[in-house]
Amino acid sequence: MARWKAVVVLSLSIAVAGVSWVYAQQKAAPKLTADDYIAIQQLYANYSHALDKGEAERFAATFVEDGEFTGGRPAGRANETRTPLKGREGLANMGSRGGGRHFTANLVITPTPEGAKGSCYLLLFNARNVPATITETAIYDDTLVKTPQGWKFKKRVVWRDDDDISPFKPKPLPESPRSRPQ
Repeated sequence: MARWKAVVVLSLSIAVAGVSWVYAQQKAAPKLTADDYIAIQQLYANYSHALDKGEAERFAATFVEDGEFTGGRPAGRANETRTPLKGREGLANMGSRGGGRHFTANLVITPTPEGAKGSCYLLLFNARNVPATITETAIYDDTLVKTPQGWKFKKRVVWRDDDDISPFKPKPLPESPRSRPQ
């Protein structure tokens, strides 16, 4: 009987601790407003438009002053170090290229104590080809902060779908029943 009571007390203690932890986590991340969600969506659109048009300063302005961008890496380059591009000057140089077409979809925004996490799918098109061709598929993994000038990227990491170490690498399709030997 005493053992049973100890198990009940321990179970209730664990449950209370768990509920307290969940409550603390929810309280730590402020709720985003509808205006925040719209502003973040506009940030994503402005990033793509500025990059595609080669508008260097507009592109760099989507990041905080010390923001960083880590580009994707194609398959077979798992041993290459991915060095983030940091700061306004480096970001402006990157943003001056132009020429591609970035299409992003399925944006998910999650509040955090510092601001928000964002993630979306990327389809990158080579618009110089007729018809345009897809040159890259990836996931953007973002850290966002709200500044006096609005929402900005603090950190953006590109995880290409063909990158050997991507945490978001698509799982292989199951084998088709037709392709199995009989």
